[in-house]
Amino acid sequence: MQILLYTGNIPQMLDTLKTTMNIVDDCGIIWECELTFATIPYEHFKIGGRWKRFVEARRLREGVKIKLDALMVGTHDTIYLDVAYN
Repeated sequence: MQILLYTGNIPQMLDTLKTTMNIVDDCGIIWECELTFATIPYEHFKIGGRWKRFVEARRLREGVKIKLDALMVGTHDTIYLDVAYN
């Protein structure tokens, strides 16, 4: 599971009522993930579902930077991401 802080552009990209989202990685593969919004101890999303498979498939490790993007301003069912390996 991944924690995504509810700061920066995230409030403009993701609706707190959504429970699933598609993540399209920089290889064009679509990963359907579960999405849970929580407020304790701070506002954040928990990303689960196929997220673990994505991390394993891309061999992500601590320190890897991920950039989230959306096509337009507004809440979305699909988020695009780029992975920057150190």
